[in-house]
Amino acid sequence: AYHPAMMLKILLFAYSRRVFSGRKIELMLEENLPMMVLAEHQKISYHTINNFRSSDHANELVKKSFLYFTNLLEAEGLINEGAIFIDGTKIEANANRYTFVWRKAAEKFHEKLKGQAVELYDELIAKEVVKAMAQEKVQTSQGLEELAQETEDEIEKLTKEIEQEPKAIPGGSLRKARRRGLKKLL
Repeated sequence: AYHPAMMLKILLFAYSRRVFSGRKIELMLEENLPMMVLAEHQKISYHTINNFRSSDHANELVKKSFLYFTNLLEAEGLINEGAIFIDGTKIEANANRYTFVWRKAAEKFHEKLKGQAVELYDELIAKEVVKAMAQEKVQTSQGLEELAQETEDEIEKLTKEIEQEPKAIPGGSLRKARRRGLKKLL
């Protein structure tokens, strides 16, 4: 029952101090004054910290934070895409002759990562725009009718797609789950 923003601040501060263990983060919360301020003087157990950082919610928060931070740095002109790799290799701490990464592999990974970041950012912006539009529509009865019609149209579209799916899908159909949620909302 802790606010996710507070938990994220605690994790990022601990990581910036090179503390990654849940028990050591808990110890920092007791001994480190800046951590106490970030935690609002609350005692948080290592188990809660580990559960939070392994959750999907925290993973999404970290991804969004990374995107916003990267976009801010690029907008301020503090970083550019060409400054990611200096000499084309990356050596790990426990180096042996098979731990280096070729430049071409690193560049391919970077392009893939950039593509994923753009997709995630576009998805995030689209959700925020749709949410803002929906909040405006909810203010009037005509807007509610429009939202209901859009929901019904989406349900019909999903029903047609479900009819074309095979009968047995391992793990269940994601479209059916989405349709159930929309019907409940409607």
